[in-house]
Amino acid sequence: MRTKKTPLLRPAQWLLGAVLCGVTLSSTADDALAAEPLSAPEGRVLLTLTGNIGVTNSGTNSAMGQADQAEFDLALLDSLPQHEFDTETPWTNGVHRFSGVLLRDLLQRVDAKGVVIKAVAFNEYFSIIDTSRIELSGLLLATRMDGEPMRIRDKGPSWLMLPLSESKQLDNKRFHELLIWQLRTLDVQ
Repeated sequence: MRTKKTPLLRPAQWLLGAVLCGVTLSSTADDALAAEPLSAPEGRVLLTLTGNIGVTNSGTNSAMGQADQAEFDLALLDSLPQHEFDTETPWTNGVHRFSGVLLRDLLQRVDAKGVVIKAVAFNEYFSIIDTSRIELSGLLLATRMDGEPMRIRDKGPSWLMLPLSESKQLDNKRFHELLIWQLRTLDVQ
């Protein structure tokens, strides 16, 4: 009886197979994260996501004219992957450590379908953010400054922040206008 020999795969084929498998697993894991139900906030709501999102935890909000939305308290924001960086800003003295969730991770969690975000502060100041811009991949929804939760008087409870000290390209008026403090709502368009 003759057995057929299975040919050995070349290193390039192994690498290609591993990459394809990794992409598939990563994509499946990302889709699973977005598809998981989002629990209701137990604490004070710090941020509300509205618009074109697939995962919600709150019904109609007649005050905002939105049907479904995702509301986040500090605990829900803290349950997402956390990131931090040190930077100077035009609005603070010296270098501070900002920590929180990357905007792209937050948008993935609610299964956002758009790339344009209208970010609105408590005082109704707003900015339009194009999340497809590579410069904004590190946009952080900071909930802590120097390890402490931010209070409203300290530009909190959340502040969109970029690592301005790391890149002169980011440290200019065009990007400063995106760094909204006292953030209230992100509307996915």
